[in-house]
Amino acid sequence: MADGAVYKTLMSVDTRGSGGYLDGAKRRMRARIYDLAHPSFAAAGVAKSMLHMEDRGDGFIAAVDARIPPVRLLGTWLAELHQRQRVGNEDLARRLGLRVGLHVGPVEHDEEGLSGHAMDLVCRLADSPVTRTVLEHSGRDLVLVVSESLHHEVVRHGGRFVEPSAYRPARITLKEGPVTAWFHVPGEARPRVPGDAGFDTLPVDAPSGENGGGASTGAEAEGRPPGRDPGHAAPAQAGRPSADGGPGASGREAWPVDTGSGARWDIKVEGGTSVVQDRATFHGPVRFGGGAGAAEEDWPTGGDGAHGGRRAGDRDAPDGGRRAGDGNGRTGDAR
Repeated sequence: MADGAVYKTLMSVDTRGSGGYLDGAKRRMRARIYDLAHPSFAAAGVAKSMLHMEDRGDGFIAAVDARIPPVRLLGTWLAELHQRQRVGNEDLARRLGLRVGLHVGPVEHDEEGLSGHAMDLVCRLADSPVTRTVLEHSGRDLVLVVSESLHHEVVRHGGRFVEPSAYRPARITLKEGPVTAWFHVPGEARPRVPGDAGFDTLPVDAPSGENGGGASTGAEAEGRPPGRDPGHAAPAQAGRPSADGGPGASGREAWPVDTGSGARWDIKVEGGTSVVQDRATFHGPVRFGGGAGAAEEDWPTGGDGAHGGRRAGDRDAPDGGRRAGDGNGRTGDAR
């Protein structure tokens, strides 16, 4: 390990078919990504001072302080991201699709940004042809791919919103050679991977090709249904909030959920859209997690102007420990 490199949870987020967006649509797509990611980090207890992000135009790379257990990103952060993405995609003719890679390893961080073999690995996992294909053949809008070491040290032990059986391995070929990666598609009990029977048959609602239907123009390229002005949302159903979080059904209650495995989840629900989790349906925007260390007001929200140059985070954040744990105890020394 080079001098100055420290172990962190590394992340790469890419957009499906970003090459098919026109410039104006790409700016709005880019803003949507951060409108999903920032509040999800806050809900997972990741303060801005614990995070370094670098914009990539159609996504970002990030290094999360070692004080944040990787299981919190695999669980709470991903669950928050997924639910926000589902709501945001309801009013889009061209749904926003994301590929997320996660890995824990040493990374160097200087005034020019992040570097190191571990950073290269997580970027190549998210951008690999197999990851693109798994997302395309899932018919859904989000895929997570994790390194074999992260799966071994964290995922296989489970955790809050982390179900080991929902991950599948597949071999992928990188520049350095073949590796095993583990795939998870939120909303799927077990994702389909290359080699599965019928994998080559696309679901009826799958995007057609990596560009999500090819290069688009006009309303569709802007990510809105044809015939709608930008910012025009579908009318909210009675008693339900609109997709942008407008007023909806009043009332607030806690939902104790028995998963049948001895675990108990206490989930706060504030009236609204339906969310299905483990065969139970919760009515309302479900708020997962919210660990100590970050507050909602710690993160910018809304609009292109809020995102600026996208070098968010504190470059001088303390690095903390070097262990990959699951929040309930250390699972091993990442060194």
